[in-house]
Amino acid sequence: MPLNRFPDSQSKRELRRRDARSIRAFRSSQRIELGLMYCGMPSVEFLDVAAWHETLRSVCAVEMEDNVLSDMRIEWDRRSLDLPIHFVHGNFLEFLLNTDDVYDLYNLDFYGGFLYLAAGGNSRCVDAVRSLIHRHSQRNHSFVLIATFNVRDTGAKEYSKFIDNVPMALLGWDGIKESCEAHQRSQATRLKLCFPFLCWQVGMSDGFAVHFDIPTAYSSVTTRSDGKRTTHQLIHFYAEFVKQPGALPDLTQAESLAEIINYPLRRLDGMIPRIELFPQVERPVS
Repeated sequence: MPLNRFPDSQSKRELRRRDARSIRAFRSSQRIELGLMYCGMPSVEFLDVAAWHETLRSVCAVEMEDNVLSDMRIEWDRRSLDLPIHFVHGNFLEFLLNTDDVYDLYNLDFYGGFLYLAAGGNSRCVDAVRSLIHRHSQRNHSFVLIATFNVRDTGAKEYSKFIDNVPMALLGWDGIKESCEAHQRSQATRLKLCFPFLCWQVGMSDGFAVHFDIPTAYSSVTTRSDGKRTTHQLIHFYAEFVKQPGALPDLTQAESLAEIINYPLRRLDGMIPRIELFPQVERPVS
């Protein structure tokens, strides 16, 4: 039976535990008494669904590979998690772009990176995230977005262009230039700023208050059939999009973005975090 593309590890188990606490708090704050509707790519082992089972009421599982989907159906029956499930055979980005459904909790693994450009010159990941947020705005539906990216060495130019847009959003604030320059140190730090900035930008324009937990970078090892081991660098995000009854005031927008930029990057080795700090942006003293 095929296993998860990125095998389980102590770091991933710790992240699932941390997310479980945040998910429970979100459910309580939003008063979702029946439980959360989950949508994601749980792979054969359903490790995230099992870890968050007590907070869920339904599962939508998306998988592109025929053999994996077949094994998922067998494994689901074996696990007896006692939740209604809907299997979707297809590409997850296409699913996010084309579905009319909304869910309470998304867990997405973007193996292709964040700003990776498709043949047409657009990032399919960016398009999918925009579509997801817009759809929830139209339905007035708050949600949790958990996303894990494979940190690739390509696309630095696209990330740098994206970061160049950040200072305009906090025009006049102190420390913004220094913070943006510090985020250019590596692909992980670029992604740490770019993904939350896009989510904040789109979410804010669609009437959401957007809150991120501290992003976490960690490594995962895969072993090929020939025995060759490959270490992948990953970065994990937890974000809540809470629909607001009216337009968000400019002060709230600026403070929310400043909070996102000022977050450190947690680097996780097993269960032991190492914190990487960045220059802080601050509202200028009048």
